[in-house]
Amino acid sequence: MEFQADDLLPAPEIDFAILADGVHASNGKIYVLGGGWDTIFVQQFPARHHTLGLGLRIRVPWTRTDEQLTLSVDLVDEDGKSLFGERTPVQNFKVARPPGLPDGSDVGFVRTMTFNGLVFPKPGGFAFRVLIDGHERDRVRFRVLARKPR
Repeated sequence: MEFQADDLLPAPEIDFAILADGVHASNGKIYVLGGGWDTIFVQQFPARHHTLGLGLRIRVPWTRTDEQLTLSVDLVDEDGKSLFGERTPVQNFKVARPPGLPDGSDVGFVRTMTFNGLVFPKPGGFAFRVLIDGHERDRVRFRVLARKPR
């Protein structure tokens, strides 16, 4: 494996990631509705889940502010197979240094994504792989299970 100059720079990291029924980012805050769960119960498979949100707080090192960064998210099953395939969402962003921030300070940045109509073909474990500039920085795991009859 070869190292590149960028490999030696501090990398952006994920401070936290949360799954929720709904998420919204505004003024540097994430607003969460029905958040913090790790299991979806469904009646049958394949299952279509109406909507879910992913909220992220990204910590960008001082040395990486004011440069173009790329955030992508992939949804994989427990075998590592992508449910998004070629439709992996990608967002480009740039984080500016706020006025008055002490030199060398990290800068926080929030981002949310909403996914509507996701289809889960079978029960089991799934994960959102969160990548920044092509490097996995977090994996948000959850399960989709059949609801037991009463």
